[in-house]
Amino acid sequence: MEKTQDCYNLTNFVEEMTAVVEASLEDVKRVKEAEKLVGKLVRTKSWLQTEELISDDDHYARYSLYHDPQDRFEVIALVWKPGQRTPLHDHDGTWGVEGVFSGRIKVDNYLQVEKISDDEIKLFHTGSLTVSEQSTAQLLPPADCHILEADGDQPAITIHVYGKRLKSFLIYDALDEKDIYTTRKKDVGYTS
Repeated sequence: MEKTQDCYNLTNFVEEMTAVVEASLEDVKRVKEAEKLVGKLVRTKSWLQTEELISDDDHYARYSLYHDPQDRFEVIALVWKPGQRTPLHDHDGTWGVEGVFSGRIKVDNYLQVEKISDDEIKLFHTGSLTVSEQSTAQLLPPADCHILEADGDQPAITIHVYGKRLKSFLIYDALDEKDIYTTRKKDVGYTS
C-alpha cells in the first residue's frame, strides 16, 4: 500500500529502498528506483527534525540518518550555509541520489574519461544544473564526479542515498594540462 505524501517518512523510505536493493543487483535499476523514493522523501517535511541538524561555519555538515546493516545503502543529510561547496569529488565507485529538502544546490558534473596513472585522471565537464527544493539528481559511475554548492542566499539541506556507506572518496585537483586532474583520497565521517 502506497503511503500518502503527507505521511511518508524515513521508515517508509528504508522499507521501500530495502525492497529495491533486494529485487535487483543492477545499479542502473537501483539508482532509478532510489531517485523516485528520494523524490517522495524530500517532498514530505514532517519526518526530518531540521532543528537537530546544525550547520558548520567551515564546511557543510554531514549527518547519518540510516545505514543498511548489509551495507547495501546509506542515507545521509547534508546541511549547507549559503555559498558552501564541496571540492570536485567522486563517490568511491558507487551510485548515488541526491534530493533537495530545502534551499537550492548547484551541481557541476564531470565524467571520468581516462585513467592516466594511479593518481591522475582525465575528466570531462558535462554541464551544470541547479537542483531546487523537492527535486532530485542521480549519479552513476563513471559519471559520479561533481561539485555541489549551496546556491543563493538561503541555507540548504540535501538528502543523499549511496549504494554503500561512503567512508572515503577521491578529490580531484586540476593540473595545468586541460581536463587532467590529480587525485587524493579523503576520509569522511559525520557531524556529531
